[in-house]
Amino acid sequence: MKISFLSSGHYPLDDRIYYHLAETLSEAGHYVEIISSKAELRDDTRRIKLNCFAGDELGKREKIDRFVKCLMSSRTGMIICPEPLAVIAAKKYSKAVSGKTIIIYDVTEWYPSVKNLAPHNHVLRPFVFLKLLLFNIFAAGQADAFIFGEWYKSRPYSLLFPKKPHAFTTYYPDLKYITCTEPSLPDGRLRLCYSGRISLDKGFGNFADVIKVLAGRHRDLKIVVKIIGWFENKHDRKDCEGAFMSLKDHTDISFYDRQPFAEYIELISDTDIFLDLRPVTWENRRSLPIRLFYYAALGRPVIFSDLKAIRREVRTEDFGFLVKPDEPGRIAEIISEYLLNRQHYYTHCRNARRMTEEHYNWEIISKDFLAFVEAL
Repeated sequence: MKISFLSSGHYPLDDRIYYHLAETLSEAGHYVEIISSKAELRDDTRRIKLNCFAGDELGKREKIDRFVKCLMSSRTGMIICPEPLAVIAAKKYSKAVSGKTIIIYDVTEWYPSVKNLAPHNHVLRPFVFLKLLLFNIFAAGQADAFIFGEWYKSRPYSLLFPKKPHAFTTYYPDLKYITCTEPSLPDGRLRLCYSGRISLDKGFGNFADVIKVLAGRHRDLKIVVKIIGWFENKHDRKDCEGAFMSLKDHTDISFYDRQPFAEYIELISDTDIFLDLRPVTWENRRSLPIRLFYYAALGRPVIFSDLKAIRREVRTEDFGFLVKPDEPGRIAEIISEYLLNRQHYYTHCRNARRMTEEHYNWEIISKDFLAFVEAL
């Protein structure tokens, strides 16, 4: 079968799309291509064909037309779409080839989300929200089936389209890409990292506050921090300026731009403890952070905001803590306990990798994903 991944929001080598979904389908003998509007990249030498273009500056109609043109060149029989715009483009292509196409909407994000509304004036946001919501519902109605990355994000679609086939394919990592190295917590040194969008609503301010408290309590501790990420807009940069200054005062800090999947895993692999301290908003509480599974696979403890989605999907108590993200003193205490009680730290490291190998890895769920797609 010819299967295309069509995306207006994910890069060609996105970890979920390329390294998990597409590779599984390719290894099963299907012809697979990725069409993304996020980067100019064409490559026919890989098992998975890349037919991508830089379309961020294009309008929606222009982008849809480019997608359809790419699809017409491959004459694909199935299209997997992670955004509503991609679904609309897939439907337009399907009509052009007499409807002989299966369209799957791969739902991993809230739409519309806070990020979608952020560029707009506060007065206009309710109207923008309604417009985007109706657009998403319309797009979902054009899909033949759904793949859901997590339970909470599935609920609106399950209620509105209960008869459409669906499957759950969550964010477990493929362990062939993640090597667990022996943990070491050297005296007088702590290695931390922050990755992803750099913004207060993703927890950057909370992360900086914890480091400030740690530095005050452990005067002789050298804190090494890697920041791997990007600013989505100028407001994020302005909001985080103060947090940046506090980090520079207390840490040995390095900055890295958005990284390809393999390079990203290598870059974070020497981290001692992983933190993700996003605020507990309505949206965040019901979102399952994909990095949680990668961090656990690396065999390191995790300290994450106490989110409903995590509690529903993952048993974290054996390899980390769920916390109130705006309590830096309490979070610093947890880290201090790891520093003082090495046996506790190493036990959580071993548990993190063991839980991944037994419960939270791609091999466990990939067969169900493949069976669902092939059954359609």
